[in-house]
Amino acid sequence: MRVEDLRYFEHLAEVLNYTRASKDLEISQPTLSLAIKRLEEEWGVQLFSRNRSTVELTDIGRDISDCVTGALRSLDRARVLAEESLGTENATINLGTIYAMQGKFWSQALFEFREKSPFDPHITVTQAYSRELLRRLRTGQLDVAFASRIEDTPDLRYNLCWSQPLVLGVNKKHPLAKKKEVSLAELKRQEILSYDPASPVYQEIVDLIEGYDLNVQFSYDDEITLSSLVAGNESKTALFCYSLMINAFDDVVCIPVREAPIDFHKTYVVSRDEGRQPKVVQEFIDFMSAHRFPRLLS
Repeated sequence: MRVEDLRYFEHLAEVLNYTRASKDLEISQPTLSLAIKRLEEEWGVQLFSRNRSTVELTDIGRDISDCVTGALRSLDRARVLAEESLGTENATINLGTIYAMQGKFWSQALFEFREKSPFDPHITVTQAYSRELLRRLRTGQLDVAFASRIEDTPDLRYNLCWSQPLVLGVNKKHPLAKKKEVSLAELKRQEILSYDPASPVYQEIVDLIEGYDLNVQFSYDDEITLSSLVAGNESKTALFCYSLMINAFDDVVCIPVREAPIDFHKTYVVSRDEGRQPKVVQEFIDFMSAHRFPRLLS
């Protein structure tokens, strides 16, 4: 089995287009097709289903793709550790982050890390929701991620770095808009929007509002979507975690919720719980875990 065949397979599984994959990989389409054929013959399974217009992973192809990605990242990590022992490493950090984390304070932290690091690291950034980031972290596509804690991830290490307060978002014309703080008991007659059950924040809000008999529609992915709905409808309200991105909505007023702690939803520096990280990755984890990110709305 050739390592380059695995890398070709990994990239084709990501882009699902032979023309684009061969161009990205700087190889011909026949070379790419031959590599996939070799893997399919060696494993005895079909990795992709093909027709004239689309390429899709088969079910077994999808499972194998996760395994291949993890194996390739382990090989890359072994190479980095070997280079470190020789003093010839090329320092790269594949970083993932939730959308809410990104702001001036986050960019300043990255800049400060690069200024202090002796490795002159190159940092690539992937944006996604926490579940997707942790999936990519576990398969080796990412080295470290800023994300929420997800259950049943004993193979990951979580270091608390930041938190968000829970707020009630209302239109500036809403009767509650002038309040400095709101109690859950005041919201019984409000139509409230909030996060979809797939969100890591969902259960935290459910636990908080238990016993208050509130009318909450749990259907939305993120605070940006919730804010846009509130901005467009004077009667809507929404429970969400405050982030600096909300400042883009001039028509939305964010009111702290009295019963919620200021650190209602927590974000972590997450890494794989493995014996030894490349030095630059461990340095990044240590730096960001100790960094004093600002507390919002304090």
